[in-house]
Amino acid sequence: MTNTEHPSLPPPDVLTELSLQVLLATGDGPLHGYAIGKDIEARTLGRLDPTTGALYQALKRLTVDGLLRPVSPPSRGDVDARRKHFAITPAGRKAVAAEIERLDTIVALARSRRLYPARA
Repeated sequence: MTNTEHPSLPPPDVLTELSLQVLLATGDGPLHGYAIGKDIEARTLGRLDPTTGALYQALKRLTVDGLLRPVSPPSRGDVDARRKHFAITPAGRKAVAAEIERLDTIVALARSRRLYPARA
């Protein structure tokens, strides 16, 4: 499936907002799916509260794409070993950097057209 067949799909190198937020959540270390969802909800002040289905689809897609990888849970006693933990991969870090660069370019354009205020 290509973008010419489905023009509403983002280009393959552009992360969806949920995918970007998932990768950002795992930037400091591995987390399980529920913790990733709660981190996203907290950081976005509830603006983005991924449903379980959407979150686990994103986790699967990011894993298949090599941007996340499943890891063993920490061996601490307070960790439920049944929960699947995910860690960002080097390719995932590169994807985040590329996406932030893309967004930065958009912000710069908006500022140049006086659609978004410059920083004081």
